Amino acid sequence: MKMDQQFNAILNNYLKDFDQTPISKEQRAMLPIIAFTVQGISKQIKSHVQVAIDQGINSGKILEVIYQLEPVVGVGKIQAALAVAHQVIPANYQMQRQDDPQFGKDVQARIYGTEIRNLLADLPDGAGDFVADHLTNHFFGDFYQHETLTVAERELYELMALITLNVDFQIKAHAKGCLKAGNSESLIIWTIINMLPYIGFPLVINSIQKVHAAAQELQN
Repeated sequence: MKMDQQFNAILNNYLKDFDQTPISKEQRAMLPIIAFTVQGISKQIKSHVQVAIDQGINSGKILEVIYQLEPVVGVGKIQAALAVAHQVIPANYQMQRQDDPQFGKDVQARIYGTEIRNLLADLPDGAGDFVADHLTNHFFGDFYQHETLTVAERELYELMALITLNVDFQIKAHAKGCLKAGNSESLIIWTIINMLPYIGFPLVINSIQKVHAAAQELQN
């Protein structure tokens, strides 16, 4: 594939600045994988997975980051992303799980309480309970008890996915959840800033304001 050399020169010079920001190489390496998975641009994922592997990042962590985006963006984008990722990472990864079916429920209760269930309570014919139950059992139950990523890491990476989608209510809720999970305001904001090359300034500026507001609310 032919590349635009002038644009690449600008981009490569721009990307160098992010190496000086106060997040880890591992966190920085995950961000384009998250952004391109959410955006459905699977052809971009292979090179970034390879970069992460070359940096010594655990292949299981890379796959877990992709897996847990399925409740956010749906199965099609995840299957497409995994098809590309498995050109670099063997497809025989074995998950390490907590032997505790209650783990995901406990995590959700601690960080989010019953917010979603309350929000959907007025829906007819039990629809609200159906969605709330599946959010608990699938989003938290099927993924959060995998030990490869910590709860704080999962919350941080999920927030980056929601920011990429630009879903306003979810960004506000998960900003608080990300903080309650143990991530500092500084880490979250600098991680969002490192999303600039992949999602642009409008989403980044909008999102860091929401995180700052969420941090202030939790302090009050």
